[in-house]
Amino acid sequence: MDLLPDDMVASIFGRLPPCSLAASRCVRRKWCAIIDTRRLLRADLLPLRLDGFFFLEEDLRGGKYFFSRPSTGRRISGRLTDFLPDECYGDTMILDHCNGLLLLWERVANPATRQSVHLPPFPDPCTEGFYPVFFLAYDPIVSPQHYEIVLIPLVPSTRIEESSNIKFREDSEWPPSIFTTHVFSSTKWRWEERSFVREGEAAGTIADMHSDWQARRRHAVYVRGALYVHCQNDSVMRITLCDDK
Repeated sequence: MDLLPDDMVASIFGRLPPCSLAASRCVRRKWCAIIDTRRLLRADLLPLRLDGFFFLEEDLRGGKYFFSRPSTGRRISGRLTDFLPDECYGDTMILDHCNGLLLLWERVANPATRQSVHLPPFPDPCTEGFYPVFFLAYDPIVSPQHYEIVLIPLVPSTRIEESSNIKFREDSEWPPSIFTTHVFSSTKWRWEERSFVREGEAAGTIADMHSDWQARRRHAVYVRGALYVHCQNDSVMRITLCDDK
């Protein structure tokens, strides 16, 4: 198909069912560009709708509120305790969310299906002395059953010299050229250490990251196979999970 004009390739893709089209999108970058540019996959899934959303308070209380139409409320429960096991009642803080899935402490929940699953224990950061922040990566168009969780180490608020167990100096680049962290795969059902190669210059130094260390101010967005992480110096770090960059 490489010898065919893009318009002809798009015409062929337009005849595929959504599942096959989603699989074709993952084969080659050129195919992905053709499908995305012409919005072939989205056209098959329209109309899209927003059934509801959670509002999270950024304070120590960690309050959460679910907003939806009355008709939606009968199908999707914003009360997580309606379907979570009894042992979760005291710990329902939402750590992250992505395309309808919620990440709780060592648990993933789906309010639409009222299902949840307990995860293996969360690991500590590979960088000793740093704080862990966990982000969810899930694209139901590519794979409705598969998701990943990425641990992002948070630079502590104390000065590096004051913590003898931290290997980095204040002037160390962040992120480092080889960024190693833990990633959970729902397919393998385990946490693994993965190393990502930095492309381009560093976002800053360790000293730059001390300005804002609060975990609840850190957010991430997962788009087309890449996780965009809001770093502590207000830069954005892109992590491509498919090719470790």
